[in-house]
Amino acid sequence: MFMRRLPLLVVLAGWWCAGAYSVPQIPGLTSSASATTAQQPAVAPDPLGRESPRGCLLGFIKAAQEERYSLAIQYFQPLSGRRHVSQEDEEELAEQFLAILNQKFVGPLDFVSKDPQGRLDDGLPPDQERISMGTGDTFPIFLVRMEDPDGRKLWYFSRTTLEAVPEVYDSLTYPEIEKKLPQYLVAHRIFGVPYWQWLGIVLFIPVAFVAARLLVLLLEYTLRYGRKARRLPIVPIDPLTRIGPLTFILALLIHYALVSYIGTSVLYRIYYRRIIWICLAVAFYWLLTRITRAISARIGASLSSRGMFAERSIVSLVRRFVEVFIFILVTLIVLHGLGFDVSAALAGVGIGTLALGLGAQKTFENMFGGVSILFDKVILIGDTCKVNNQTGVVEDIGLRSTRLRTPERTLLSIPNGTMATAVIENLRFRDKFLCQQVIRLRYDLSPDHVRFVLEEIRQLLLDNPKVEDSSSRVRFIRFSDYSLDVEIYCYILESDYNTFLSTQEALLLSIMDSLDKAGVVVALPTQTTLVTQDSWIDPEKAKAATAAMEKMRDPGVPGAPKLPRSS
Repeated sequence: MFMRRLPLLVVLAGWWCAGAYSVPQIPGLTSSASATTAQQPAVAPDPLGRESPRGCLLGFIKAAQEERYSLAIQYFQPLSGRRHVSQEDEEELAEQFLAILNQKFVGPLDFVSKDPQGRLDDGLPPDQERISMGTGDTFPIFLVRMEDPDGRKLWYFSRTTLEAVPEVYDSLTYPEIEKKLPQYLVAHRIFGVPYWQWLGIVLFIPVAFVAARLLVLLLEYTLRYGRKARRLPIVPIDPLTRIGPLTFILALLIHYALVSYIGTSVLYRIYYRRIIWICLAVAFYWLLTRITRAISARIGASLSSRGMFAERSIVSLVRRFVEVFIFILVTLIVLHGLGFDVSAALAGVGIGTLALGLGAQKTFENMFGGVSILFDKVILIGDTCKVNNQTGVVEDIGLRSTRLRTPERTLLSIPNGTMATAVIENLRFRDKFLCQQVIRLRYDLSPDHVRFVLEEIRQLLLDNPKVEDSSSRVRFIRFSDYSLDVEIYCYILESDYNTFLSTQEALLLSIMDSLDKAGVVVALPTQTTLVTQDSWIDPEKAKAATAAMEKMRDPGVPGAPKLPRSS
């Protein structure tokens, strides 16, 4: 019994020993540490959010923007010694400081440190932080970290920075602008922004687009003059009202510069900057894709002129891969500009790619199927092919599917995975077309009359230069229910389908003329019982056919071939 429980006792003893020796080695898990932690009360967070440099800056801007200057001055470094400043002077200083930030701060607030310790790689002491204004650093902002009466380490605007505020405020230009505007537009505000600034933001939109379009037109005329001087083909100029990606980019930059000049609220400029950044990313993606498509079209036209259709399709596929890569790159740049951690996004992209690869196997199967189709040159854009009993002209070979334009003018989309495993009949490689017809003659024809008709049709095929002589044949093949069947089998030497139809039509009309000349009537698929003494065959034409056959049997020339007589 004891031997059965020995393994369990050994496990319990090992567990107890491991716990006894491991607990003292892990700080914070001992009973004394727990008791000490329980005795120390937790420090409440700062209600003003001054634990980090970014929290201090944003908290001051929000308080001052809402004109709560009594709250905004609490972000200033407390005065030391016997220095004393009235609250009115401090609130006026806060108002001036906000005006400076609204006009001169052009750096993104998203890049201000969120770490309670600030940035430790800027060469400053650990209790100091420097925030660049982004305008040549003529007025840098310094923050200091101090301990408040509650024992919290908080960040404040340093007195060194605040002492320079009045001088910098006097150098601002927009207060002079406000003096010339109606007081109604200056005094009234929406979300803390004066009416005149909202009016300026709206009016700057058409001004920016007109200025950008004029700059683009000047650039287009300059390029056109240069091409004309070098005797190159002149590119037509776009209409004045057409807005391209370059015009859109310049309009965004001009509007951003104008809005920055009038000194709008730095708080709302955060959202405005993000909108501008996203619009610029869309415009740059638009511009890059237009460039890639122009390059692809030029290379494709060059390859098509040399008959390199497979290479042209590969260029089209590569262009789409490049556009996908540009989209991912622009998205990562936008995320970085909005303050997101791109490294984490890249890691997420890696994990997402793995999950996508597992969950989108069919999609990748179609992608690689499209690549295999292009490299094997099974079909090319413009080919007429038959896939799974569906016939059409290949209009596009994409990343996911291949599109065929059917004879009914519908667009058929076939996944590339199916195309890679399907039996594809490419009709473009046909060097000749099969013409196979069956002529049904009436039963009242004599054997010699039938022989005459066969010889006439054979001679027509031999005389036609578009009919392949080695493979053509005209044979009496069967006695059908209501007719004598004659098969015409030949190849017409045409590679184009429409030309083949035209040649075949001319050949069939010639055969009809030959049948009419021989007095032959094509049988109808009917069954009729007739009691008559009349002959259906023209006796004169029948006699002429018999005489012709007799002459062919005995042409009267020594050594000439003779046809056998019917028994």
